[in-house]
Amino acid sequence: MILKNVNIKSPLISNFLSLVILQGANYIFPLLTIPYLFRTLGVETFGLISFATAFAQYFVILTDFGFGIYGVQYVSANRDNKELRDVFFVNVVIAQLFLFVLGLLFLLSIIFISDKFYVDRWVYLISFMSVFGTVLLPAWFFQGIEQMKYITRINIVTRTLSIIPIFFFVKSDADYLLVPFFYGLGSITSGAIALYVASKRFKVDLNFFRASFSGIRLCLTESSTFFVSRISVSLYTVSNSFVLGLVLGNVAVGYYAAAEKLYSAIQSVYSPLSSAIYPHMVKSKDLSMFKKIFGFAILINCLSIPICIYYADFIMSLIYKNLAKESIAIFRILLVECLLSIPSILIGYPLLGAFGHAKYANFTVIVSSFFHIVGLAILFFTNNITVITVACLVVLTQVVVLSLRSVGVYTKILK
Repeated sequence: MILKNVNIKSPLISNFLSLVILQGANYIFPLLTIPYLFRTLGVETFGLISFATAFAQYFVILTDFGFGIYGVQYVSANRDNKELRDVFFVNVVIAQLFLFVLGLLFLLSIIFISDKFYVDRWVYLISFMSVFGTVLLPAWFFQGIEQMKYITRINIVTRTLSIIPIFFFVKSDADYLLVPFFYGLGSITSGAIALYVASKRFKVDLNFFRASFSGIRLCLTESSTFFVSRISVSLYTVSNSFVLGLVLGNVAVGYYAAAEKLYSAIQSVYSPLSSAIYPHMVKSKDLSMFKKIFGFAILINCLSIPICIYYADFIMSLIYKNLAKESIAIFRILLVECLLSIPSILIGYPLLGAFGHAKYANFTVIVSSFFHIVGLAILFFTNNITVITVACLVVLTQVVVLSLRSVGVYTKILK
């Protein structure tokens, strides 16, 4: 059996369980507020919040700059060398703060150039608080040393404190700015506490004068390939809500986001598995263990997703009460994508990346994102952009990702 003789106290299992709880909190907590906000704010205002959140995600990707992957790899490989680890830590934080300032200047430029963004400027600026929170949160460090339980505890407490006020203070669509404010405040608080824990519990020297221009440049250079990968992924994930908002308006984003949020919550169940395996696979290259975990995950996926597809209307109505048929159809289509994305994710960095083929894993995402962009362009110029066609394009793009990665695993690792 797959779970036979598993030591529950091992770093891999402990890290996995922490990531499960953390990822669950990241999606379950918003799911507690989304139905309430959907009813209280209305579809259009809810769509505006979702559009601003999608826009802010571009800046999250910019400030992350691939450190969410490269940082884990570096810290995992050098966890016993405190000097290298600490210098890397401060170099990364300063690099991210620099990228944050660049992102803020770019946001301000867009707001003052575009009437569409200027009209709702405050929602975009307040949503940017969450970007600062992600800069402060060194999740890559805790994942690299396989101590994600600290991030989990911090996130659960701060997220709880950030969503409770929403139910007390957001009473109509006039209170919509409080939503990104409370989310952003919780994000910043999480980051600040995590930096404190890294300093006190793991003795990370946060003397930022130890950073150097050459060290920062090296960090940015080494993580740039992972950054390209993250940008490429965003083109067929985050960009969908963003493009729908630009072309069809906030109402369309509201219907799409209602389905996407629930789909993301289901998909997130598997993300901790990938995140926990990666640092372990970097060290051990344990292909036998990976095959067992992969087989078990695919079995669960193939059993659960069809059930969710069949009962999609019941699941959506249970959470959102009254909801348009378009959202239910989108949810079903995205669940089909989930059947493909789970194996694709697992054979990405946990397997290809750990065996030294990170560039190929990045290449598969870049090619697929190009496919997605071309698809969106065709839909746009033929006047066929709808919430349904965009969701179908997401499925086709994931077929490309999985196909390319499967070929890579066979030719580079198994053959």
